[in-house]
Amino acid sequence: MDWKKAVKPASAVEGFAKAGARKPKSAVDVVAEAIDKQVELFDKPKEEGRRWFEVKGDNVGFTIRYANSPLKLVGEETNVVVPKAQFVEVMNAIKADVVKGAFKSQLDAAEERVRARSAKMAASRSSKKS
Repeated sequence: MDWKKAVKPASAVEGFAKAGARKPKSAVDVVAEAIDKQVELFDKPKEEGRRWFEVKGDNVGFTIRYANSPLKLVGEETNVVVPKAQFVEVMNAIKADVVKGAFKSQLDAAEERVRARSAKMAASRSSKKS
């Protein structure tokens, strides 16, 4: 088989062209999706995945994280506890607040740290190449 006849440039195929390039997710999108994943992990305790929560008896302690840093949920508290029966409802309410912008200042600051770290790593990589 002549593979050169079978392949096409990515730019010529729908979905692979630069216009179809992946758009970076916002911090709000990342946190909202992560909360959905935590609810899924709570509902399926045997499923693999990193959990932001810990179940002890009838209570669940949890944090909400972005860029590996916990958000301040109540005052300066990053780790909170709710009754196990209310965990999913509370997580969905927090997700709604995240989407509405209640954590905007914290997420913006964390996103800025991520961008700065990414830029620093890019600069370090480019200096190693030269």
